[in-house]
Amino acid sequence: MKIEEEIGVYNSNNGEMLGRFCAHLDCLYWVKRDAYLPQGSHGLKAVTKAKLGYDPVELDPELMLPYAREKPQELAEYSVSDAVATYFLYKKMIHNFIFALCTIIPTYPDDVLRRGSGTLCENLLMAQAFRGNIIFPNKQSEKFERFHAGKLIDSDTYIGGTVECLQQGVYR
Repeated sequence: MKIEEEIGVYNSNNGEMLGRFCAHLDCLYWVKRDAYLPQGSHGLKAVTKAKLGYDPVELDPELMLPYAREKPQELAEYSVSDAVATYFLYKKMIHNFIFALCTIIPTYPDDVLRRGSGTLCENLLMAQAFRGNIIFPNKQSEKFERFHAGKLIDSDTYIGGTVECLQQGVYR
């Protein structure tokens, strides 16, 4: 039995469980692409302060083991605080945003969350062209082998490219 054929859930190449009909929405993907926070502010505590406007309960990692023995109630409060922060971040910020994009861009929620903004723009343009019966060219595929100065190029990639968004929001 193949789980993908039965319920539409499959294991991706990088070890994530993805699905066509059910969504596994990871808050971190939204924070990295759509939260517009500085690079060092992508942790749960910083995002909660910036986006939800409150300070979650904090606990020094070195105190967790002693608290488990001596103060289990405070350790439980810390754990619940993280769960509540994650839940409200998802409900207030991520859920409606991702599913609103899914109504505009005909893509699964997992793909909308994990793709870059350039890919999403391209998908939207292709969907609109299809609806308007506008012919659009296929994506160009490059040759398998590339050479530079007579030598075979093993890898032809770059690191750190981003697409800047001039205005945030969802537009039709």
